[in-house]
Amino acid sequence: MSKGRYVNFARKKKFKGHSGHFAEAETNDSDVANGASRKAKSKKRSAFKFSVKEEEAEIERLQQRYRHADSLKPDDLKTFGDFPLSKKTLTGLQEAEYLKPTVIQRDSILAGVLGEDVLAAAKTGSGKTLAFLIPILERLYVQKWTRMDGLGALIITPTRELALQIFETMAKVGKHHDFTTGLIIGGQNLKFERNRLHNLNIIIGTPGRLLQHMDENPLFDATNLKVLVLDEADRCLDMGFASTMNAIIENLPSIRQTLLFSATQTKSVRDLARVKLNNPRYIAPHEHEQSATPVKLQQSYVVVTLPEKLTMLWSFLRTHPKQKIIVFFATCKQVKYFYQVFKKLRPANLLLPLYGGMNQEKRNKIYTEFCGKKTNVCLLATDVASRGLDFPKVNWVVQMDCPEDVAQYIHRAGRTARLNTSGENLLVLLPHEEQAMLESLEGNKIPIKQIRIDERQLFSPLVKIQSMLAQSPELKECAKRAFVAYVKSVALMKNREVFQLQKLNLDGYAKSLGLNVTPRIRFLSRVATDRKPATTANGTGPNSTSSVKVVLEDGNEESDDDDDDGELLRVKRVDHGSVQSDDSAGDIQASFDETPASTASATKKRVSKAKMVKKSLIVSKRTVFDEEGAPIDEEGPKASSQVYDINEARLKLQQQDAADKERYKQLKKEKRAAKKEKDRKKKVAPEQDEHGGDDFGSESDTSVNLDWLPDPDKVYGKHKRESASEDESPNSDEDDQPAAPAKKKRMILSRTQDLSLNEAEQLAMNLLK
Repeated sequence: MSKGRYVNFARKKKFKGHSGHFAEAETNDSDVANGASRKAKSKKRSAFKFSVKEEEAEIERLQQRYRHADSLKPDDLKTFGDFPLSKKTLTGLQEAEYLKPTVIQRDSILAGVLGEDVLAAAKTGSGKTLAFLIPILERLYVQKWTRMDGLGALIITPTRELALQIFETMAKVGKHHDFTTGLIIGGQNLKFERNRLHNLNIIIGTPGRLLQHMDENPLFDATNLKVLVLDEADRCLDMGFASTMNAIIENLPSIRQTLLFSATQTKSVRDLARVKLNNPRYIAPHEHEQSATPVKLQQSYVVVTLPEKLTMLWSFLRTHPKQKIIVFFATCKQVKYFYQVFKKLRPANLLLPLYGGMNQEKRNKIYTEFCGKKTNVCLLATDVASRGLDFPKVNWVVQMDCPEDVAQYIHRAGRTARLNTSGENLLVLLPHEEQAMLESLEGNKIPIKQIRIDERQLFSPLVKIQSMLAQSPELKECAKRAFVAYVKSVALMKNREVFQLQKLNLDGYAKSLGLNVTPRIRFLSRVATDRKPATTANGTGPNSTSSVKVVLEDGNEESDDDDDDGELLRVKRVDHGSVQSDDSAGDIQASFDETPASTASATKKRVSKAKMVKKSLIVSKRTVFDEEGAPIDEEGPKASSQVYDINEARLKLQQQDAADKERYKQLKKEKRAAKKEKDRKKKVAPEQDEHGGDDFGSESDTSVNLDWLPDPDKVYGKHKRESASEDESPNSDEDDQPAAPAKKKRMILSRTQDLSLNEAEQLAMNLLK
């Protein structure tokens, strides 16, 4: 039998373990370069090359152990060898250095191998991945699953990075099994995946890409599916994936084994009914412990104002240069801006951004690079990196923005202190968030203590940031988008006791980002019809330090999509059935100029801008003026009451168009006639010039009058005049007529050469006149 194949559709390279090169890996003889290593690997493979009879004997032995599995107690399972597992799985675990099972693995593996539905909840970093991968391998192995049997197991995760991590673990543990495993995530070549999907026995993917293949790929066949796994099940079943997950589950067979795993497991009857659990076994080994987070995780919080957040983070990075740090923000725009600004400030730490809008290849590269670094690195990320990812040896987790709820806090803090290692978590809270958030954490058994900031170690880079924004318009626009995205994220939050938009110092926050002017934010929403505006004891509206006017109701907000606001914010969790009391902090009303009149008008139904513009439209009216400029009422006083007839107007337009076309044709005819007349005159003009002669020699009415010239007989004498006339007489033929004016001109010029000074001056004065 051949080795197991692990197909990642992202790249085509050999699999290299935890280094991050997720690719197609098939362990055969061609993978080895030299002959010595080929022989060594051949001997190693021969140990697992069972005959059909040997495999059937092992399967029979495993099934007998399954029948007596009730006698096994979790405390007796100290190593993986104590479980009823196949030799191929045990060898893969040993080679991957998985020797002793964790608490969640001891309780879940046995139930999964026996085919029971499992609903498991355990702390972060407790080894939940192996708790569902081992049952998948054993279930398919016992049923003698082959490539011809099609899809046998489906693993769904909410994020791409988590799917990559599970694929990597499966490649280590199950490399001796003859199962083909595929990674189906977004951002990859869909055509490449489509042609190979029907050969896969185990698929690990994200909901969006799986549903796309179900809808578009005829080769996707899940009729023989045996095991369905939802990792981070509470997030997969959340409102953000509701429609996608419902469509996926409808395409799966109803008779199957279902395994749900998460650090914050859902107990909603509606969610459990959607995945069709059949008498599930609820496993929560840490449910009765004093803390819901790892024991070696040191948790603390600090209270700072909104304008001081950037200074606090920059000072923290400067004072922790050799640490491995993860900083969580609420939105992608904030990650982009803080990464670009801090990169220009040149900190001692290596900065890496990770957020949802990045290219998938770049996300994989950053994830791999951060995992490979041991010190002196900082990852700026959104909640896309908060679930399930196993970042090794993280020293600090800093939550710059308050998490949405306690579950989100647990997942963020769980990126450190994994598998009995130590780590620290720092939660940054605003003054108005402190009380409500601490009460929620204490109510969920999360111990946390407050620490103070040493102001002597604070360093504000505000001057440098303002200078950078002045020099870079792109960075300034990025700062504006980050500002707007943060305010919108606060407005969308469900818990109004923690997130109070009217108490945010937006002007100060904008200035801390390097913006001299606070960006304008548009929030349009419905005003509560059955509630009065929130007022204080003295009858005035709520205080606010911002000049932005915002009106919101129960988290339902509508915002105009500006060009500079490119981020699409999605509500992660919506409770349509929740009912709040009248005195709850559900309404956020930051309106400073409310009057009784505005309150009364607020109770009316809000009209959209489009309808208001449509109602205000006035049909254009044609006005005719007389010669004195006074308007003429053509249709009389009843014109205003007449109904606008569109058919009549269309007929008038057609008639007017016909008249305009006729007029245009007439103008073109006139232009052509004028052009012909002009060309004809140009042809006639040269002929007139040839017969008309020079201005000085022409005898026509338009010739120059030469009577003022002196008498040539008096000046030159009669004999010269006669001799000149004799010279002209032989050249007076009709053929030489064009040369006559030139001779006359030369004669006149020769006469002027013998004039006295006074006569020449008199001649010049007459010419000037």
